[in-house]
Amino acid sequence: MLSIIIPTLNEEKCLPRLLRDLSRQIYRDFEVIVVDGGSSDKTVKLARSFSPSLPRLTVTFSPRPHVCHQRNLGVKTAKGKILMFMDADSRLDPEFLLGARYRWETSQAEVLSFWFKPDIINTRNESIALAVNLFRELQNNLNPRYLLEALFMIKKDRFLAAGGFDESINYAEGSQLIRTLVKQGNVSKIVRDPVFTFSFRRLRRMGLLTMAGTMARLELSNLIGKNYQSFVAKKIYPMVGGSQFRYNQKAKNQFVIKIKKLLMDLDRDF
Repeated sequence: MLSIIIPTLNEEKCLPRLLRDLSRQIYRDFEVIVVDGGSSDKTVKLARSFSPSLPRLTVTFSPRPHVCHQRNLGVKTAKGKILMFMDADSRLDPEFLLGARYRWETSQAEVLSFWFKPDIINTRNESIALAVNLFRELQNNLNPRYLLEALFMIKKDRFLAAGGFDESINYAEGSQLIRTLVKQGNVSKIVRDPVFTFSFRRLRRMGLLTMAGTMARLELSNLIGKNYQSFVAKKIYPMVGGSQFRYNQKAKNQFVIKIKKLLMDLDRDF
């Protein structure tokens, strides 16, 4: 069985969409564990309302609103041998879990991530998504150093052996986890399908999309040797088909640095 763990804090708008997506999945051998960090809105009430369509839904509570602590707490409740972590604002097509399970069985990996598409489709967002996806894909043949926490699968015993998420970290917690996992000999891979929808809402709220989009387009132009704007994005973008996650100024600065480094690494590796 697959155990899906979703940390939440005041996600009354996003969580019902994800739970509705999960209730419509073709693959059904999974449980859903919502770990709430003390929401003051209707998150918990709305989550429980999905019990009829998601009979293996559990809503549990974290004594503190911290995404790493909430995820680790969810693992303690999980009954499955395979974990799938999701952010509450992710979206899934009905075939996603079926495809993910197939990729899991054929990948021979202990950690599996997936390409994503942006929640709002435009050239800028597609540029960012493609740059990030290609950078992540490069790690299939390199030493993985980046893990997108928004959605990934991992063997439960390997997660526990790595000590879970470091609860002293407030940003890019996946990077620390993947480094530990790789040191322990685990294989991490990323696949192009199935894809999930990744929300850019935090980037929009932080006002960084314009900067990141410009940088991504410039790097993609260098990567393919032509002006990115001169051809249709879909030709190189084959993807048609929680709020404790609020950042302080220090975290915002770290995000900018990591975006710049990500794009510079992409250009250097090619």
